[in-house]
Amino acid sequence: MCHSHTTIKQYIHSTIREYSHTTIQQYDHKTIQQYNHKTTQQYNHLFLFFLLLFSFHLSANETIVGFSSMDSDTSAKNYFIITEISLSGNKRTKEHIIFRELDFAVGDTLQAEKLIEILEENRNQVYNTTLFNDVKIEVKEQQGLSTHLHIAVEERWYVFPVPIFELTDRNFNVWWKEYNRDLSRTEYGLRFYHYNFRGRKELLKATVQFGFTKKYELEYIMPFIDKARKIGAYYKLSYILNRELPFRNFNNRQEFYKHEEGFAQKRFNISIGSSLRPNIHSNHRLFLDYVHNSIVDTLAEMNPNYFLDGKTQQTFLQLVYDYSNDQRDIVAYPLSGSYFNVQFLQTGLGVFGDVGMTSLVANYTQYVPLGNRFYALGNVKAKLSLPDKQPFFNQRGLGYGLDYLRGYEFFIIDGQSFSMFRTAFKYQLLSTKLRNPLLKSDQFRTIPLAIYLKTFGELGYIKDDYYQDINPLANQWLKSAGIGVDIFSFYDLVASFEYTRNGLKDWGFYVSFGLNYD
Repeated sequence: MCHSHTTIKQYIHSTIREYSHTTIQQYDHKTIQQYNHKTTQQYNHLFLFFLLLFSFHLSANETIVGFSSMDSDTSAKNYFIITEISLSGNKRTKEHIIFRELDFAVGDTLQAEKLIEILEENRNQVYNTTLFNDVKIEVKEQQGLSTHLHIAVEERWYVFPVPIFELTDRNFNVWWKEYNRDLSRTEYGLRFYHYNFRGRKELLKATVQFGFTKKYELEYIMPFIDKARKIGAYYKLSYILNRELPFRNFNNRQEFYKHEEGFAQKRFNISIGSSLRPNIHSNHRLFLDYVHNSIVDTLAEMNPNYFLDGKTQQTFLQLVYDYSNDQRDIVAYPLSGSYFNVQFLQTGLGVFGDVGMTSLVANYTQYVPLGNRFYALGNVKAKLSLPDKQPFFNQRGLGYGLDYLRGYEFFIIDGQSFSMFRTAFKYQLLSTKLRNPLLKSDQFRTIPLAIYLKTFGELGYIKDDYYQDINPLANQWLKSAGIGVDIFSFYDLVASFEYTRNGLKDWGFYVSFGLNYD
């Protein structure tokens, strides 16, 4: 160990820094990278955010890591021994859910010179459960080498019977401009969430949805089922019906077919899965899906490649393996650290013979704090899939979910494989908290607000060996650059407003919700 020439108290108080935003870490399945960023929750959050904003006033940030007392006799010491860890504020959350996120325990020895870093990392890990609005870790009492750490949390609201009002289109910009804000292209209903079922961070979700897409869905996620709290379980059942749906892409635009009587497409899915979390940064997930899809004869006649060979039904088993290593500070809006994810999908296991596809997707993002409120990031994402000829329904290139280049929001650039390189440079314009004097509930009392100015550049290439004649933007390098503003706030809402120029020399103003890269 290195010997310190300053007192521990002086060292600590000279290195404390503040954080101002909360986090979210969604656990998903099917298309795991997109689950967290789905616009479902973001539109509901946006409505609630502006509703509450009028009653908030600004307040100074509170220190994330506080130290209530230090023993002056420890000036010559350079380590602590944790003799006690206490909790407060967890009215519903079980203690072991919080302790599960810590990489220290009673009896461990912590170096004084690394104490701030260790406590900040652990504070962020507790934040990243998505269960709390605020977390503080402080030295409650210190006598000699013995140290009592205290963790104070402010719980979120966990039970949400949320009215559904969502857009069916791929993004807000398509609905706003191409479909002229057509309310018939919306979905409505009721979604019930319990984000902390039984106080164990279990997610229970039930959906009844109508409008453009009818959906009945039940989902249950258990983060752990073993005594070591490392193995989790996942269950999902869904039934989805559509009268209108895209049946092909032409000139990189979606074309829709509407069935006047009954439903044009029906989808039924059963999914089971398991997860392994060997440490607080790594996660392995394995899923097995049973999928049965059917379409009307007219749709198969209009596009025989919808399921290939003019088929009107498609049944298959799908195996999904997903690995992630998450070193980000705040998952909802990272400013430092890194994120790596790789996903392998085998669609069709030879049981039914309707589909046979293999794909591999890798994604890496590095976040770099530059100092003086400046930040940078770099992202690389690539997909490889086989064979070249794939059903239209199952093939996914650029333009879906998070797989898009800024400036190309109005385009579908389909293909079997792609690569993207994206960078951004940001400046933190504002970082504060909003306090609501009207709502006294702890779950809605403190709301963070951060605003970032940014500039960005992006480059992408998509390979299409089968549909390239009607997909002219494929098989060439695409590029874009622009400026924008990110707003991070209420219950992990991220809203982006961007002005972008693409490789077609078109300028455009775009709005998006959710994290863009992970």
